[in-house]
Amino acid sequence: MPKHVDVFGWIRILCHGNARCLTDQVIRMDSFLYFLVGGICIGVIYALIALGYTLVYGIIKLINFAHGEFYMVGAYAGLAVYTLLPPELSLFVSIPAILLAAGIAGALIAVLCERVAYRPIRSNGRLVALLTAIGVSFFLQNLFALVKNGNPLSYGGAVEDLCQQSIQIGGSGIKTVKFAFIIITAALMLVLWYVVMRTRFGRAMRATSQDMDAARLMGIDVDSVTMRTFALGGFFAGVAGALIGAQSVVEPMMGFMPGLIAFVAAVVGGIGSIPGAVLGGLLIGVLQQMVIWAGIPSGYKDVMAFLLLIVVLLIRPQGILGKPEIEKV
Repeated sequence: MPKHVDVFGWIRILCHGNARCLTDQVIRMDSFLYFLVGGICIGVIYALIALGYTLVYGIIKLINFAHGEFYMVGAYAGLAVYTLLPPELSLFVSIPAILLAAGIAGALIAVLCERVAYRPIRSNGRLVALLTAIGVSFFLQNLFALVKNGNPLSYGGAVEDLCQQSIQIGGSGIKTVKFAFIIITAALMLVLWYVVMRTRFGRAMRATSQDMDAARLMGIDVDSVTMRTFALGGFFAGVAGALIGAQSVVEPMMGFMPGLIAFVAAVVGGIGSIPGAVLGGLLIGVLQQMVIWAGIPSGYKDVMAFLLLIVVLLIRPQGILGKPEIEKV
């Protein structure tokens, strides 16, 4: 005898499957929004660090691989200031103090490195400068490994409580402090635009970037411009270090990978281009989060950043917003 076919049972199964599929799609779109916003939040940090790379390269054509350590020094300085502040002090006072101290520390270590390590070998070729930068990076990592034996440190207290607060986006919570990344980075970029485009120092920077020898003949103190450019990039890196350190941990190696990813961002956007550094940082931040959203293990998110670098260099070697260098003969 033929088996009885439960038509209505099949209909219920199909309807249930479609409803489940529709629910999965809604959940996936919600999570897409969550990862997109998260990517923008971390992308602005990459952009902030990448600005230091692109400013220094634009002036003296140096790839400063120690820039990630300026970020680390800023994180330590911010933590040190926080431990010295009175516990009852309002966060509206302590947080600006932490960020300012971190930025100043980043600027000071950048100026010190430029004066002691980079300026004496500036005329010895790019390879010597590159190797020196790598040496400075290792030196700073090992120097700060002496702080508390290199153990990870955290802010704790009111700052940690503030950093744990979150906003529901896409069905998940994003830490509120990450939105502060966007606001603070946007404010610093406006300041940078004003400095570069509306001040005498900015005109000197642009002139030095175009032709260092001609700028020197026009009476511009190239050494002073270079030093202040390092300070500006170090300030941005120090602030970025304090922002990340406040919501995670502070340790000697914390600047290595963010510094490397920020360098990739600067190259992808077009190293030497300020808008390119911002664009590259945002692209990589979003790409890393989209990798996780797509279900790829999070350990591959940095790999995708380097894959993007390879693709961009194959298609447009000067970067998305970069200009090709013309060699004079």
